Amino acid sequence: MKKIDIKYNPYLVETEVLIDGQAPKSNSALKIEKKRLQEWVENLPDILVNELRDTNYQITFIGTESDYEDLKSAVETDKISAKIDFKKTADIEDVETEIGKIFNDIQAGPIDALKDKSIVDAFEKAKNSHFEVNVVATMSSGKSTLINALMGQQLMPAANEATTATIVKIIDTDQKNYSAVAYDANGNVVKEIKEVTLNDMKTLNSDAKVSTVEIYGKIPFVQSTGMKLVLVDTPGPNNSRDANHQKMTYQMLENSDKSLVLYVMNAQQLGINDESAFLDFICDNMKQGGKQSRERFIFAVNKMDCFSVKGDGEGCIEKALNGIKESLEARGIMNPNEFPVTACAALELRTDEEEPMALDQFRRSSKKYDEFKFDNYYKFSHLPNVVHKRLDSVLESADEDGQLEIHTGIVSIEQAISQYVNKYARTTKVADLVASFNGKLNELNAVALAEKEVRENKEKRAQILSQIAEFKKKIEKARQTQNFEKELDKKNFTEEAEKEINKYIDAVRNKINVLSSGKSSKVEKSVAKRECSKLEKDCKDINSQLVVRVNSILQTSYKDTVTKVMNEYKKYLSELNISGGSFTLNSLSLVSGSLSDMTRILNNNTQTVDESYYEDRQVSYQVKKERGFFGKIASFFGFGGPDYETKYKTVREKVEQYTDYVDMNSVALMYLQPMQKELQTVENSAIDFVRKETERLKQDIKDLIKKVDKELENKLNQLAGAENDEKQAQAIIQKKESDLKWLNQIIERVNSIVKF
Repeated sequence: MKKIDIKYNPYLVETEVLIDGQAPKSNSALKIEKKRLQEWVENLPDILVNELRDTNYQITFIGTESDYEDLKSAVETDKISAKIDFKKTADIEDVETEIGKIFNDIQAGPIDALKDKSIVDAFEKAKNSHFEVNVVATMSSGKSTLINALMGQQLMPAANEATTATIVKIIDTDQKNYSAVAYDANGNVVKEIKEVTLNDMKTLNSDAKVSTVEIYGKIPFVQSTGMKLVLVDTPGPNNSRDANHQKMTYQMLENSDKSLVLYVMNAQQLGINDESAFLDFICDNMKQGGKQSRERFIFAVNKMDCFSVKGDGEGCIEKALNGIKESLEARGIMNPNEFPVTACAALELRTDEEEPMALDQFRRSSKKYDEFKFDNYYKFSHLPNVVHKRLDSVLESADEDGQLEIHTGIVSIEQAISQYVNKYARTTKVADLVASFNGKLNELNAVALAEKEVRENKEKRAQILSQIAEFKKKIEKARQTQNFEKELDKKNFTEEAEKEINKYIDAVRNKINVLSSGKSSKVEKSVAKRECSKLEKDCKDINSQLVVRVNSILQTSYKDTVTKVMNEYKKYLSELNISGGSFTLNSLSLVSGSLSDMTRILNNNTQTVDESYYEDRQVSYQVKKERGFFGKIASFFGFGGPDYETKYKTVREKVEQYTDYVDMNSVALMYLQPMQKELQTVENSAIDFVRKETERLKQDIKDLIKKVDKELENKLNQLAGAENDEKQAQAIIQKKESDLKWLNQIIERVNSIVKF
């Protein structure tokens, strides 16, 4: 039996694996890079069998409970036999609380450099970061009712038709009432409402000037998430009066690390092919990030209380869920997280409706049939055992209404949202909180330790001062020869981005080819109209996806460029290090705070893309499709005799009857040909843009590096002057000693939470 030790740190995204106490070989798949556990853990059994040729393992895991649950689930397979010894680290709530205490102590501490506004602002920004739950739906799914149930209040208009024409963001705050601000498409305030009602929302939704509404108030279930949660009600990709909404919806799906997607489906109308392009895009996103990507998509199957055991037969709920699972998996959406729910009954229960018809019916059904207890379908929802136990515990102590609330399925959805936020979003927030001050802490500590060495090592003081002077000469020489800048100019940071753009554009070309193939040259005009409408919708989807995906590739390219250049600069700094005897001076540590600031500045300033380029390209497509499409094929639909073809006629009692046919093959080719040609322009422009933008980034980095170089020079001058400390008042020396001791204690506290 082989012994496997796994230590996973979700805050630093670091994994350490030992096999029988030894590190894996350099080419082993167990040499985990900076990947979240959920991205690789499902492959662990295969890796162990392939590399170690054994099926029996004793695994020791050090990490959080939620990560342990994922590891345990992954190794519960017939491929291996594994016993797990779990060594639990601190809960996320305790970690967040301790970091808050540390920051308060820093602000009340003796070192003014740690009270800088930039540090305070960075900490507050990380602390108050928002996490979005984007709610999208098929037609008549009860999406608005589900959102109202989550809020415990009727605010979103609901009807048996598509009602959402605006994007609504519900932002969690501590205020007791709900207020609202409505914006137009340009971000201008249209209206402010201090206490918003359902009628107000209906009015705003029907106002053509309104594009987005922000609602501020309490989202009841988020008290355990530790994040500023935002529920986003979207019109959906094919159901909007604002063309930008479609692009925004696809953008939301692309932001895999910033949002969770709650996809609401109507259990009575499971025609998921109606959202073909949308589901394909979801499928592509779910393939990219392992378990984490799957967990960020929650499929809420609403109106499950409409089934009847008498009418639909026993097992009707499970049969429906299996049907959805098979349909989604046929599209490549494997192991979807399905949550059966009755949003209407949940809403009536939480709002004390005077005539709770849905609730009364569900109360009777769930009492009579266990299959209407929607919290029990764990094999479809994939909620972990820790949540099962939590819900079972609540059920034991809850009154009848409390139990019924859980049985509606709404609580399971809330638990899934909380699980995702706790497992991924909050651990990222912890890393951001620590990063907001940790770089400056380490920088100040390095300088203080070096000063102490200069003061106390009298025998080697002359040697140390000589080394510092030599260090300064190295910096000046490097600055004069501009070695780093020359090396930076030689680097090609766009190669991977160009490959990704080429790969994606080729995939789009293939999609368009599929749309144009297989069309008949003889289609009745009424059928042709429907096919043309679908063709137009598919092309709009492709266009929106194209804009979003190329945008995403460019954003990733910018971040990669920043990372690569920063690594080059750190390498350059490390080569300037000096060491002699017991004294070592690390230039990286002397400016670690400045480097952290620089990385943050660069990342914040590479979020902006060339919007003018993309907007122009998008408008170009829309004009060609809306005008060119119906304009070029108008003749097929009866406008002018020469352009339609009469294939046959039937004469009966001298009454002539004509049937009009459309050559859909020609129509599709005519419509799609300009789009195919335009793709090459998009491809060339995107690659040209990423090259130019990378050059701009390089120059920005050069400018910022000059500031860091100056900071390094100042630190060296400070160290060179440390020999004069002897001549200073003893109180000053004692303060420096005291500050150093305090710094060490703070750093030790930080490391104890995020390093284990």
